[in-house]
Amino acid sequence: EMNNVKVPKDIEEYLGGAYEKANQWSLPSGENYENSDAVDMKTVSVIGGGTMGRGIAIALCRAGYGVILVENDEKSLAFCKKELAITIKRESELKRFKPKDVERLTGPAFRLTTRLEDLASCQLVIEAVFENMALKKELFTKLQRICSPDCVFGSNTSSLNIDEMASVLSSPSRLVGIHFFNPAHVIKVVEIVHGKHTNGRAVATAFEACRAMKKIAVLVGNCPGFVFNRMLFAYLSQAHRLLYEHGLLPHQVDEIITHTGFLMGPLTMNDMNGIDVGAKVKEENGWPLNPIEQELLKRNRLGRKTSKGFYSYDKDAKKQGDAEIEWIIRELASKATKNSVLMSDQDVVEFMLFPMVNEGYNLIEKGMIADPALIDIMFIFGFGWPPATGGPLKWGEKRQKRVAEKLHEWSATDPQASGLDLSHKVKAIRKAKM
Repeated sequence: EMNNVKVPKDIEEYLGGAYEKANQWSLPSGENYENSDAVDMKTVSVIGGGTMGRGIAIALCRAGYGVILVENDEKSLAFCKKELAITIKRESELKRFKPKDVERLTGPAFRLTTRLEDLASCQLVIEAVFENMALKKELFTKLQRICSPDCVFGSNTSSLNIDEMASVLSSPSRLVGIHFFNPAHVIKVVEIVHGKHTNGRAVATAFEACRAMKKIAVLVGNCPGFVFNRMLFAYLSQAHRLLYEHGLLPHQVDEIITHTGFLMGPLTMNDMNGIDVGAKVKEENGWPLNPIEQELLKRNRLGRKTSKGFYSYDKDAKKQGDAEIEWIIRELASKATKNSVLMSDQDVVEFMLFPMVNEGYNLIEKGMIADPALIDIMFIFGFGWPPATGGPLKWGEKRQKRVAEKLHEWSATDPQASGLDLSHKVKAIRKAKM
């Protein structure tokens, strides 16, 4: 049972097989899970005490490692301590942290510091600082002077180029992307990103740390947005389009998706992650912002953190509709050309999900991920995709003729859109059908 949902036997076996496949990773160099050894880790470090950094540090400490969490200055360190205490209290009240977890997290196994020099004896250092290439390069330049040559460097970047980041290292092979999802101490999936220099030892070390944290690690290639975010953007950009082209309201879109068995609707998720966060990733990769993103950013509606985004939030973070957002959507939709006709809830669901399926095929064709099952396991455990369907690609395979037909129709009017750049597979299905 997953999230207390009954899963058909064949799907259960499929996902079990996916987990095994994920662990049987292999690099283009021929280094793989069988011939590469992880570094023996006793002490690991996380740099950056923001939401992500704290979550990663908590997960590593609960997994049995000694952890050193590094913040910039005393003021940030004090804030970080306060936030850690709040999380520990909340999670233990919810019985998600056991007394032994609390003991580890508040004892000598968990250290906070502002001194990078304290990391001299770490075997793995993961940076979770602000998404800024210059900042990360500067940090790794300092770390290579402090840490032993055996120490593996991890980056929790969600969008920056691992090869460029590694270019400041005298041995770029020690750097690996370790992309956690927020909240990092809860979400089970981690993307392990290999650049062109990343060696088997670095990848094996990242996988070993994930195993200790009881997380599902999936090896992916180095391309803008990696695998998860590229597929997520295909989904979100279609959800946004339902608002600014078709005039649907956020709660209508979200309800249609949650009625289909998803844990959360796209716009609720967008508000939770922060509208500016997605915009930053787009900006890093030169992807244009759509009209509704532009409007929200202009009005500082960044999601839950500013108490308003696609919804507005009261002081208990309960969401409600909002007159301003309804007005924005009406304005945009009245001027928009509608490139597709959507009649039913089913049309709306397909409009959001088919482009994700296509983007998944594209990523496999580009060699960014080894197998459709790996995409499926990521989206079931990292996104709240309905487990009984087996994940986006399993689901898409069952209706592939319709997927190909609709994507051809939508792509004809907007081939540049995220997720509408047709994969070879979609073109082939279409040809076979004609």
